[in-house]
This record gives sequence, C-alpha cells and structure tokens, in this order.
Amino acid sequence: MSLKPAWKPDNPLPVNADKVTGAAIITHLFFPVSPRTLEKWPLTVRRPNKAAIYEVAELLETAKAKYDASHPYKQAADY
Repeated sequence: MSLKPAWKPDNPLPVNADKVTGAAIITHLFFPVSPRTLEKWPLTVRRPNKAAIYEVAELLETAKAKYDASHPYKQAADY
C-alpha cells in the first residue's frame, strides 16, 4: 500500500478509495484523521487483493455524521 494518497484537492472525488486516500479526503473536507482511524469506523470494506477499499460516499456520510455530532464550544481566551 502506498503511503501517498492517490487523490489531490484539485481532483474530483473518486468512487472508491484506500485508507490513505480516504483519510486525505476526510482531512481536507472535514477534520484531521489518520488512515488507521478509518479501521475503527463502521464502514463497509471490500478487500480485492487484500487491500481495504472504501466507498467514498460512505466515508463522507460517516465523517459528516461524526462532525455534526461533535459538541461545539468556545475556547477561553487570555486577554
């Protein structure tokens, strides 16, 4: 598995992505996430040639749900 994502922000989103590419997409669009974190999310995984492949639509849906469920708060400022 390559450690460099196959996707760049100026490219259209792919239909499927490996862990590294999926993490790069989520990090760019929502919040920082590592490829190992995706292993813990409740996602459907396909394993052609033993590589974990995720559907990008499901990745985005799960990331949006996690972002929307997070509690917003104001940080204290030292003035």
